[in-house]
Amino acid sequence: MDSISSAAFNHVPVQPKTSGIKKNETPSEPSDNVSISAGESKREKSVKSGTRNWQAAVLDIRVPTVTKNFPETDTELIMNSIKPGDIILETNNAYPSWQVLGKAVFNSNYTHAAIYEGDGQFIEATTTDPDGRGVIRTDLRKYLEGRIKLEVLRPPYKSEEDKKAALDYARAQLGKPYDAKLNQEDDKEFYCTELVQKALASMPNPIDVPITSFFGHKAVSPAAFQKIPGVETVYTSNSNFWTAMASHFPVYLGAAAGATTGGSIMGSLGAFGGFIAGGILTTMTGNKIQAGKFSLYPEAPTPNQVI
Repeated sequence: MDSISSAAFNHVPVQPKTSGIKKNETPSEPSDNVSISAGESKREKSVKSGTRNWQAAVLDIRVPTVTKNFPETDTELIMNSIKPGDIILETNNAYPSWQVLGKAVFNSNYTHAAIYEGDGQFIEATTTDPDGRGVIRTDLRKYLEGRIKLEVLRPPYKSEEDKKAALDYARAQLGKPYDAKLNQEDDKEFYCTELVQKALASMPNPIDVPITSFFGHKAVSPAAFQKIPGVETVYTSNSNFWTAMASHFPVYLGAAAGATTGGSIMGSLGAFGGFIAGGILTTMTGNKIQAGKFSLYPEAPTPNQVI
């Protein structure tokens, strides 16, 4: 992964069952702009080549969670209710390091944002498109898999012209690079929340989205879209940071068991080593059960994150 960046699911296109774009809206870009991970992504190649940097090595560790897979009933509910221009917020409970970062920096229970275009697709900024594009289209139905939490928001658009302008802006950015530096000042590159925020700002009647400052840097939090006056919550699975952290309790128990065993053999040093070893062993075992691979990184690439 790039220094501080985001990641995305590999997507195999499926035939969408809903259609949201109206006839008078600008038609979609050609289908080759849709993310279809037929080859290895940049993330997969970096993992295999050993070029994963230390930030990614920590943030991308998959931790087993008792969070259930996203319900099929909720998938159908979303597919039947979502409309063009809606905002999608997402987080994956199997990647707590990203959630800790998002909570610490942005005080957000979600770690990714995108805008729904219609016809079962949304536009997002991410890092793992096989062709190296940052801003891509992604299939929504295929995205609604895994141990994720999701929220769909409907901004208070004043007219269809406003909604069309926001979507046209997002479409115009397709293919642009991902902004790993979170630079809010230009439109040459985009990170996920920046893309959505600037799409809403491009309308004849712009919608203001709060911008967060941290360590002298400005960026848009996923939580900022929840604070838009008049925004409607179309769907929510009520992501909660503390509940997400608690969902890893089997790993905590494994680490505690390791610490107890190590401490009984080698004292405080053994307890520390046992804690680390117990946590890693439990994590890898859980990943084998849930993701099919005895590894800290059983899934490549990892789900979308905000930074």
